[in-house]
Amino acid sequence: MTQLFSRRRGQHFLLLLKYWRLVFNDHFVIALFFMFGALAWGYSQALNQLNSHLWWSRPVAIIVLLIILQVGRLATLVKPADPVFLLPQAKMMTHYFHQALHYSLILGELMTLAFSAVLMPFIMATSTYTVDTVIAIAVVMVTLKATEMNWLLARLFRFTSKTETVIILVILPGVVLISGFYLSWIVAGIISTIVMVVSWQVQRRVTQRLLNWRLAVAQEQQRMLGIYRFFNLFTDVPMVQGVVHRRRYLDWLVKLMSQSKQPFSYLYARGFLRGTEVSGLIVRLTVVGMAILFFIPIFWLNLLIMVLFIYLLTVQLIPFYWHFDNHVFTHLYPVSQIDQLKNFQSLSQKILLGATLLLWLASTGTTVNMPQQGAKLLVGVCESLLLVYGYIKYRIRQKK
Repeated sequence: MTQLFSRRRGQHFLLLLKYWRLVFNDHFVIALFFMFGALAWGYSQALNQLNSHLWWSRPVAIIVLLIILQVGRLATLVKPADPVFLLPQAKMMTHYFHQALHYSLILGELMTLAFSAVLMPFIMATSTYTVDTVIAIAVVMVTLKATEMNWLLARLFRFTSKTETVIILVILPGVVLISGFYLSWIVAGIISTIVMVVSWQVQRRVTQRLLNWRLAVAQEQQRMLGIYRFFNLFTDVPMVQGVVHRRRYLDWLVKLMSQSKQPFSYLYARGFLRGTEVSGLIVRLTVVGMAILFFIPIFWLNLLIMVLFIYLLTVQLIPFYWHFDNHVFTHLYPVSQIDQLKNFQSLSQKILLGATLLLWLASTGTTVNMPQQGAKLLVGVCESLLLVYGYIKYRIRQKK
């Protein structure tokens, strides 16, 4: 079982490396460099305006720390076929899952510490905490994460209700964090340590029982689906299949986005609105861009981020041109490829101009400077038109 988990872990790393290389290409690395730089600058400027007498700082810190604890789940690397082929060795799976626990615990603790470190300047700016208190908070977060991992492994060997899940993952950490912020972090540290030891003892005893194979497989598939969906934001992932929904409330948009007597115009508009793969990606990228732009007050940096997001939206739209190529009946249409390209450009123009308008509105922030906003709107509209009638046309013809 030791070799089995090591082998699967190596295969898992190779799979992640394959997609990481596609995600972190040159364009995206440059975009990340500017986005994280802008966020860090905006964060530091916002901290300078805070003080230690804000009543809402502690509740916000507690909520954010609870969210951080939810990052990083138990990675068992279990396969759907394991209940059949490994069932005769079910008693020997305990060692396999302990290896999975150690692997998941290391990654989970590193992510918890990294995200907590980002929040620490906010906590110190809105309180009188010293470095010793910050270390105590980090220790509490580490013990709470270990408790969560022990419970996630234990629940694979015993029945747990949704109420118990909420208590272990939300209420218990919330009580510990509240006691730390409003009483003493020494008390919080003692409570979290006791809970961690108890969870470890329970986990060691429960894992001697029979494994719930169905839950283990479902939990791992759900975890991997989250990873695949992240990669699918940037590249095509075969494991993520788009889901089609009949959205009657968007029928008016089909008429708005399509042209009459143009088959591909209607297909592209309806396919975009009914599918979740492309439309969901465009919506998520637009929302993320709006959130980032809202908190960047520097004009040139705000404009640069908006330009980058419009470009990213265009890159994600291009593969949708070939969305209907596998449908044999679309090749029977008496429509030339030139008309198909024009229909796709028309849809892309409406989508990009709509997204540009939303990004432009979010870039206003809390203060309105009309000359700067006018310049940003002009640049955004011009970029969208250039990308639609220049870049998209070039990329499609290049791939043919």
